[in-house]
Amino acid sequence: MAVPTNLTPMTCDVFRPFGAGSPTYSNVPCRLLSDFPRGRTAAGTPAEWTHILVLDPSADVRDGCTRTAGASGIVYADGDEVRVPGGASTPRFVVVWVEIVDPGTPREFKRAYLMRHQA
Repeated sequence: MAVPTNLTPMTCDVFRPFGAGSPTYSNVPCRLLSDFPRGRTAAGTPAEWTHILVLDPSADVRDGCTRTAGASGIVYADGDEVRVPGGASTPRFVVVWVEIVDPGTPREFKRAYLMRHQA
């Protein structure tokens, strides 16, 4: 099921890989939310994410996180680059993590955790 259009009032462009010269997908419906306080693991530590992007479950947005077999630690790498609003040159965000929320239900959607990129 698609996310209702009133919940995705803007669009974004997705670049793969991060820093690509042209978008892989343009005008993807989305909703950008600031989430800096929750993106910090503890006081005094760097943020793990600064924003959340709500997307339709069919949107192709990818993170760059991996895990080595037998280890519990996550290795963070650059995922896709997202520019909000679509068609803009800034601001730029790197996709840190992507999750599917309420899978298999009529409320299913994707949530992408983003880190704002400063060039």
